[in-house]
Amino acid sequence: MGGMTRLLLLLWAGVTVGTVVDLQKRIIGGHDCVKTERVYHVQVGELLPPGKFDFQCGGSLIGAQWILTAAHCWDETATMRARLGVHPGQDTMVKVTPHFFMDNQNRRHDIMLLEITKPNIHHKTFIPLPKCSRRLKVGDEVQIAGHASTTMGPNNERVPGESVKLQCADTKVVDCTQFKTCLENNHKLFWASWGYQHWLCIKKDKVDVSPGDSGGGVVYDNRIYGVNSFTGNSINACVAPAGFMDVCQKEYMDWIVKTTGIKP
Repeated sequence: MGGMTRLLLLLWAGVTVGTVVDLQKRIIGGHDCVKTERVYHVQVGELLPPGKFDFQCGGSLIGAQWILTAAHCWDETATMRARLGVHPGQDTMVKVTPHFFMDNQNRRHDIMLLEITKPNIHHKTFIPLPKCSRRLKVGDEVQIAGHASTTMGPNNERVPGESVKLQCADTKVVDCTQFKTCLENNHKLFWASWGYQHWLCIKKDKVDVSPGDSGGGVVYDNRIYGVNSFTGNSINACVAPAGFMDVCQKEYMDWIVKTTGIKP
């Protein structure tokens, strides 16, 4: 794990004091994705000698040349790569170039496009962009996915590990007003660097994310509506909402379309 990622982890861990808000990594309470699900899912990580791939995040292939993921997944000090076709299992490693979203105050948001240096013609299944005339609302059931730990310890403690098989899980959009208020009042450092961003919350009994599957797609009606970004509790699973970047936010969608040329 390289410099930028380490810095983010240290900063955010300092905000959370080990109990609240950490970068997402693994999904709790999932099941093996079937072969036809999530074939657009990718892994983002660091290329280590001698050719070893250190998986750090997920992402979604939205076009032959474009991956949508979370900005904190990029380590500027490392040799970063993406692996396509990790599900159902014939993967290809590709070089990628990052494109970050910066707002009019030059602040980076936790959403990123990775441009594949040479478009890969072998992977032709992409996840469509959302129809933002129909925004997500509280109560909508969405799907998340990642290479997840499938168990929890006593008191829902997070258990290290990951699944070789891609995990899928259904969860629901929830009202995160109370969660945002808690962050704003009690975790001011985190809120200062996060509160200006556009995100929604998901939560469901016995389903959660934890610190490697950041960047994975939040899918509704077979379209990508969100990018997994953080979880509300890094120690215990299933007790706090998780946050995801709202792809339908106009600034984000305009930037995606302008950068990629892909139409919703």
